[in-house]
Amino acid sequence: MKTEEIKARIERLRQEIRYHDHKYYIEAAPEISDYEYDQLFHELEELERKYPEFVTPDSPTQRVSGVPLEEFPSVRHRIPMLSLDNSYSMDELIEFDTRVKRFLKGERPQYMAELKIDGVSASLAYEDGILVLGATRGDGEIGDDITSNLKTIHSIPLRLDVEDPALKKIEVRGEVYIPINAFERLNKERILQNELPFANPRNAAAGSLHLLDPKIVAKRPLDIFIHSLGHHQKGIFKTHDETLQRLKEIGFKIIPHYRLCESIEEVIEFCKDWEERHRELDYEVDGMVIKVNSLIQQERLGFTARSPRWAIAYKFKAEQATTKLKQIIIQVGRTGALTPVAILEPVHLAGAKISRATLHNEDELKRKDIRVGDDVIVERSGDVIPKVVGVIAAEKRSSPYRFPRECPVCGAEVIRPEGEAKSYCTGVNCPAQLKRRIGYFVSRDCLDISGLGYRLIDKLVEEGMLTELTDLYLLRKKREAILSLEGWGEKSFENLVDQVEESKSKPLDKLINGLGIPFVGSQTSFLLSQHYQSLDELKDASEEELLEIEGIGPKIAKGITSFFRQSQTQKLLEKLREFEVSGICRTAPGPKLETPSPFKGMVFVITGSLEHYTREEAEDLIRRLGGKASSSVSKKTSYIVVGENPGSKLDKARRLEVKELSVKDFEAQLKEYESYNKGFKSGIAF
Repeated sequence: MKTEEIKARIERLRQEIRYHDHKYYIEAAPEISDYEYDQLFHELEELERKYPEFVTPDSPTQRVSGVPLEEFPSVRHRIPMLSLDNSYSMDELIEFDTRVKRFLKGERPQYMAELKIDGVSASLAYEDGILVLGATRGDGEIGDDITSNLKTIHSIPLRLDVEDPALKKIEVRGEVYIPINAFERLNKERILQNELPFANPRNAAAGSLHLLDPKIVAKRPLDIFIHSLGHHQKGIFKTHDETLQRLKEIGFKIIPHYRLCESIEEVIEFCKDWEERHRELDYEVDGMVIKVNSLIQQERLGFTARSPRWAIAYKFKAEQATTKLKQIIIQVGRTGALTPVAILEPVHLAGAKISRATLHNEDELKRKDIRVGDDVIVERSGDVIPKVVGVIAAEKRSSPYRFPRECPVCGAEVIRPEGEAKSYCTGVNCPAQLKRRIGYFVSRDCLDISGLGYRLIDKLVEEGMLTELTDLYLLRKKREAILSLEGWGEKSFENLVDQVEESKSKPLDKLINGLGIPFVGSQTSFLLSQHYQSLDELKDASEEELLEIEGIGPKIAKGITSFFRQSQTQKLLEKLREFEVSGICRTAPGPKLETPSPFKGMVFVITGSLEHYTREEAEDLIRRLGGKASSSVSKKTSYIVVGENPGSKLDKARRLEVKELSVKDFEAQLKEYESYNKGFKSGIAF
């Protein structure tokens, strides 16, 4: 094919794919099978791979592109994204109507009433018909540039099919959301992967949009409804309903189920109708938005300091029901957090049969004086998890509930750190936490056994091959059982057991970190490894002794001492001794080595990518050389290390006049001192 023919074929494929994307994602009326669509897409991918000079930002293949970001740049909205005033009664809607008419000096306004999607606000800006910027609402004035993440949403057009120049340069605004059915599937997948489920679809959407890797975002079932214009050429539209219709025509998925109303009474009727019906929808709706339809009238009405005078939100009432509290149980989460849960007489609420509700924490139980046998008021409003909001107390009641001081799953001590609402189990082998603890123990910042992913850990725990942390050192004996698992062969098994063997020689701080001591992360683990030469030394340390270490406060000190006095912890240490973990377990204490501290007292921030080190490796070396690795720039920052493609941290550092260090100079210093690492204490002495 000639060059022009190739270019023409690429453009035809793009047009065809855009058409089918619109039919599938916007109209929900696909015309071809998934297989046929995939064939078109793969042909386009192959042509763009062979002829990269023809790749354009609006190509369907560019929805997921680029490398993970270090952070999101800030952008200022050309028109502020203000929040709406809320109303909670029909009387307040009538008051809104009265105010509008007063400002319009008696003119009769039309109103547009729309569903209020419980999602995440976003704006999309187009130049010459091409999507150039997608941003979060932020504080209304300044948001985050999340263009790469928004591009992964297939219902967002990367290119507008429009000839009108005024519509080629336009900003639209909408709500990013996750459909309820898709959200439920997402949470099931997260639980299977030993990850915490999201609380509700809105939280899931917000968390997804702020992930730094678009490839991960693309796996989330995000969608968007467009509801209004942002910055645009004045005069191209006269009314809001005309705006929505035109936006729909040029490729946007607009807000569904809206009505043009001639009076506030008609608005109220529409609101009442959807307050009854909104649970039928496959997306969360928490109210209605009422807007003056005329854009000219909107302009005359203007804004207050925080919201437009021409619009208001009507919030649906939280749905409640009354039932009996049969029992209070304690759930132990994967992080060890204890959560009280109400077991209820089943009751229908918000379209679902409810038999459990969260009681949040110990303080909430005491504040509401919730007791077994009480009639309680249960509420479900937007949240997936119902909650107990009140008690209808009888004359004769049971005794006040006593929060456990021992874990109901494993019997280990429960601690509640000062200033925190949650209580935590300290059991290192608590079955409720086992999968998460093993996953953390083998993670990169700890013993770094990369062959043990979460799915394999789940399987090994479920099959009874891992019942506690130290069962890792018995995996070689489980050879036949592991080889029988799908996807496992001799080579992958040998690689795994080799990694387990290598993990025995990891430095002391990696082991301390891997134990999951409450409130002790990688930096504190390294700090402890500089003061104690063995786990024996550390486990015998008193709170008073720990508090003498700079950087160790009362919360951390209590977490450490509580952890080591548990019988489960003591048994774990005995098992480590039993398995003779070489390099970590030694038969006698070695001499305490002096750690070289060329970076002592210095605070480093890294921005951009390094040449010969990963970010984690570099930060680990900084700490080993006496310095501190920080993720944010401040006046205390000694140096900012400037790598390839630096982020906005560099701008802030320059404003604060922080000294800059090139990657070349920084890595030269690391290499100069790296040999000292061989002299660092690398294990624990028993």
